[in-house]
This record gives sequence, structure tokens and C-alpha cells, in this order.
Amino acid sequence: MKCNVDASFSDVLNRTCIGLCIRDEDGVFILTKSIPVSFLHSVNVGEALGLYYALEWLSNMRFDNVDFALDSKITVDAFNHPRPDVTEFGLIISACRSLSSSKFTNSKVEFTRRQANEVAHTLAGAATLLASPTTYSIVPRCIEHLIINEML
Repeated sequence: MKCNVDASFSDVLNRTCIGLCIRDEDGVFILTKSIPVSFLHSVNVGEALGLYYALEWLSNMRFDNVDFALDSKITVDAFNHPRPDVTEFGLIISACRSLSSSKFTNSKVEFTRRQANEVAHTLAGAATLLASPTTYSIVPRCIEHLIINEML
């Protein structure tokens, strides 16, 4: 499976929002989740939080063999090439590595271009209007056209 992860940021609402989309090996929609975080974080911290929430969500559902795709090269490189970092970003990445190594046996974190991560980006943007995390088992209207176009 593949889980696309992205974060968006709203200065006006003082929020960081996370979008997650899980698809099978053929690209068929499985689940999505939008997560509003009630604090505006830096871009690096927001992207790292997105990865952490994705790892936590999928581990709670006992998923494995998942490729996590992010359009943040800084986050992907920090996850895949550990080095000491005691900043908030570094601590979140460390928590991601710990969760990944304890819950996932055959998964990876990889960089993808923004265009290939449009579904997660759109979900993150839609989360700015949510009061709490929301999981969708059917394709939400805000990404319906993207999912259809990608399946063609």
C-alpha cells in the first residue's frame, strides 16, 4: 500500500493541517484522514508531524508493507539518514523512526513530487475547516476529481 502525506498551514486560523491518503498497489482508494492541529507550526515540523500521524494511524490499524510518500525532502532525508538533532523537528523524526521500527516490518519513507502528492495536499487544505480529525472510507468530494483523474 501507499500512504501519501502532506501538511498545510493557515496563518489566519493559526492551524497546521495534515492530509493522509491510503491506496492499494493499483492506486485504488482505501481510506483518507484529515487532521487539524490547533497550532501553527513551522513547515518542517508540520511535515514531520504528518509523517508521525500517518505512522501512528496505520500502526493502530495494524497495516504493514506501506510506502509513506511525502513531498518534503527535508523530512524524508532526516528520517532515512539519522543524525543528532534535538530541535522539535528532530525529536518528531526520532519518534517517527522509533514507531516505524517497532510497528512496520517492510515499509519505507520516500520523497515524491508535489504534483504526485496532490490528493494529500488537498485533504490537508480541507482540514482547516474541521473541528477534529476525520476519517473517510469513501472518496471525499474535495478529492473526487483528483482520484478519478489519477485512475484514468
